[in-house]
Amino acid sequence: MTTKNLSLLALCLLALPLGGCNGAFVGNFFVLFVSAGIFFGTLNLGRFSPSAPRTPAKDSSATESSS
Repeated sequence: MTTKNLSLLALCLLALPLGGCNGAFVGNFFVLFVSAGIFFGTLNLGRFSPSAPRTPAKDSSATESSS
């Protein structure tokens, strides 16, 4: 997350309590953001970063059959 996005998110979240919202409204937004974080976090599971080279595993059955 970039600094610009983070500051915009902080500004939006700061506007909720300053706008006179009650606790239930802020709590619903908190639960919504946590749910979205869990959702997008599970989408990223099992993905590899493009900078890390992936090496194929050696096939152990090929070495056993040749000897």
